[in-house]
Amino acid sequence: MPLDFRRATDLFVSTEEELAMALGIPVADLRSYRQKPETVPPALLDRMAEVLIERGRGMTRVGEMLRE
Repeated sequence: MPLDFRRATDLFVSTEEELAMALGIPVADLRSYRQKPETVPPALLDRMAEVLIERGRGMTRVGEMLRE
């Protein structure tokens, strides 16, 4: 099953407000896109990918620091 916007937002593991702020969209738009992931503009889907990549890098560093 491919990863769609709704599933990607579930992986963000944060509040809707924080995710909306990271994406630069209103919370109402985020909720709408989660209900209808097929309506997400390609540019927003790309931004979601970047947010997840950045978050992953940050979590990698946190894990490394924990091991130090």
